[in-house]
Amino acid sequence: MADRARKVKPRSALFAPFSFLLICAALVFGMSVFFRVNNIVVEGNALYTPQEIIEASGVEQGDNLFFINRGAATNRIYSRLPYVETAVITRSLPNRLTIRVTESSAIAWITAEDGDWIIDRTGKLLSRVEETEQRRGLVKIIGLTPVEPEIGEIIAPEEADSPKVTYLTAILRLIGDFGMRENITYLDMTNVANPTFDYLGRFTVKLGSNENVEYKFQVLLSTVAALKDGDRGTLDLSIDKRAHFTYD
Repeated sequence: MADRARKVKPRSALFAPFSFLLICAALVFGMSVFFRVNNIVVEGNALYTPQEIIEASGVEQGDNLFFINRGAATNRIYSRLPYVETAVITRSLPNRLTIRVTESSAIAWITAEDGDWIIDRTGKLLSRVEETEQRRGLVKIIGLTPVEPEIGEIIAPEEADSPKVTYLTAILRLIGDFGMRENITYLDMTNVANPTFDYLGRFTVKLGSNENVEYKFQVLLSTVAALKDGDRGTLDLSIDKRAHFTYD
């Protein structure tokens, strides 16, 4: 009896992994046959149509919901649709795919060797300036020149000017967050240690180094609010954590 038991045992040992493989194969087969994309929903879009975003993603109805490479799909959206700032793709069983986007908005323009370009707050090149009207209400960037600009790419300057791009995007984000775009005509990045810009047509702002930038903007706004409507001059935020105002 003991010999018979020893002979049966190897069979059961082989049967367990074989059963596991069969179950895995059945699951893969089931996933490949079922859970096909039947409904693609696009949310958050305004500049692009849902169809433009779906086509850019490369996802099609009938694709397997689980086998879609969401990272590759979002990268295709970014590369083909420059005004998309973020894209998130989520699955919902049994057959729904949702593409949620946030779109970039033009905030500034910059001059390259091949002409003027519109950029968003991340420094991404959105489009060429074809007409002067496209620059209306946007901040002019001075002291920084993109090299070989391409639509959808972040500003790429000479290597020595890379810190300017980092600081520029920090400033542009705050200009957008505080709703200041229409009150600023230019932003001069010539001196990365102390960028300057105009504000409300009455003030020249010296921002100082790339430290505590959000706090400096808060100080700027509170200082301007405390001044009289007719006051004009220079607000220097580069010295310490206070605004130093000099009348024109």
